[in-house]
Amino acid sequence: MINAHEIYPSPDEKKLLAGLYKWPRVIAVTGALGSGKTEWCIDFAEALSAFSPVVLADMDIINPYFCLRSIAEIIERDAREAKNNLSVLIPPGGMSWGDLTYLNPAIRTRITDASISTVLDVGGDSQGGLALKQFEPEIKQAGYSLHFVVNPFRAHTATLEDVSAMRESLESASGLEVSGVIANAHLGSAATPEDCAKGALIVRDFAGKLGLGMFYALADARIAGETAALLPDDIPLWPLRRRIFAPWDKYEK
Repeated sequence: MINAHEIYPSPDEKKLLAGLYKWPRVIAVTGALGSGKTEWCIDFAEALSAFSPVVLADMDIINPYFCLRSIAEIIERDAREAKNNLSVLIPPGGMSWGDLTYLNPAIRTRITDASISTVLDVGGDSQGGLALKQFEPEIKQAGYSLHFVVNPFRAHTATLEDVSAMRESLESASGLEVSGVIANAHLGSAATPEDCAKGALIVRDFAGKLGLGMFYALADARIAGETAALLPDDIPLWPLRRRIFAPWDKYEK
């Protein structure tokens, strides 16, 4: 069994990748079910915490199972061990797993705090957009980047028309504009470097036709090196460390 921690890129490598762009204080991340957006939120927030204190906020009201709140303690433990300036904000107390959707009201306070950066993990459809809508004035005032994580191997984002429709729905509901895309062309543990590279090129084509840039392509850290070798030099490849596992996954945790 391969230990992911042995091949996971160093914090300095991730810092270099995160530093390729000048980020505003608020980074909201959205994507359809199965896009891997939450994994991206965690990895990106950890890297971003090298530059300033970061709060990673759970705003996913669509899928309460494969989400930040399920591993919040693990994320914060890892942050302490790595001495990262990262904290996690989830619904308080028993509201984390209640039948009714609930967002921590402290999110607004964090967004308006000029001394920190905030990464928001948001659901991907119009419901996710509505979750963002309630913080729209504060997000716009702070300055934001809205990342749209796209997996072209999932049914809801398999075509340009699908991606365009989801983008329009999100923007209409939230009042915010998508800033760029993240290509995460994974097929779970079965993904190959060829799959990830092919998917990244598909997503870049989608983004270009929609007038958007592509910030990064993602690949599991285990196959990131091989994937990068298949991509053109102008696509930054982010080696992604998986933290959220389904019961049937066989990865080393």
